Amino acid sequence: MSLKLVEPKENRSEVVLRHLEELLTSGRFAPGAKLPTERALSAELNVPRGAVREALAVLETRGQVIRAVGSGTFVSETAPVGGDASGYEQVRVFYDASPREIMDARFVLEPRLAFLVVSNATAADFSRLEDTLRQGEAADSYASFDAADDAFHQAIAEATHNRLVVDVYAAIGAARRRAAWGNLRRRFLTPERRIASRREHRAIFNSLTARHVAQAEAAILKHLREINATLIEGHAPPVLTSIKEGGAE
Repeated sequence: MSLKLVEPKENRSEVVLRHLEELLTSGRFAPGAKLPTERALSAELNVPRGAVREALAVLETRGQVIRAVGSGTFVSETAPVGGDASGYEQVRVFYDASPREIMDARFVLEPRLAFLVVSNATAADFSRLEDTLRQGEAADSYASFDAADDAFHQAIAEATHNRLVVDVYAAIGAARRRAAWGNLRRRFLTPERRIASRREHRAIFNSLTARHVAQAEAAILKHLREINATLIEGHAPPVLTSIKEGGAE
């Protein structure tokens, strides 16, 4: 009996990614045009919405699309032709990250952003940061608060004016938007916790605008500890404890 070689099935996210790449290169969607919704793409291709999100995240990291919370996904005005073939592999790592891995990465990176922000941020950066802060303070629903929270932390990263740092934090942001993390946030981000988070954000903002590195690091670290205790329901592993304790405090 002859043996038949069976080709491995293509990952569903790769199917969506190939479809979107064909749409972008076909000229059907001009720069600035809005792409079909996640729901529409999911139905059209008969794949889970998670697969659509992974593919869109690849295009976002390549700079080919821009995703605006609550508005949709748009073709970048300066979308590069083609893309990095490794993009899917990179983003799949982000989406495979556990909530614990996400928090560990945030503990390592975010307190250290304070030095770069204090050193490099402009008045425009602080103005944008304050806008996101006020959006969070005015948010009256889980969805609006979550979007403002995400924007606040991304604005801090962008205020470093370090492109590598911005890209690394964008990867963390992509991982935070995955389903498992979102489900945790929705479960534990109570109205009381949102009030506390707004207070912590304000403390971070005040320290950064005062250009006080030590206070800003301490404020960011306190905020992360509260998130960790609320969402992960535990404490950071010993290997990171020394990093956190040896920081700004």
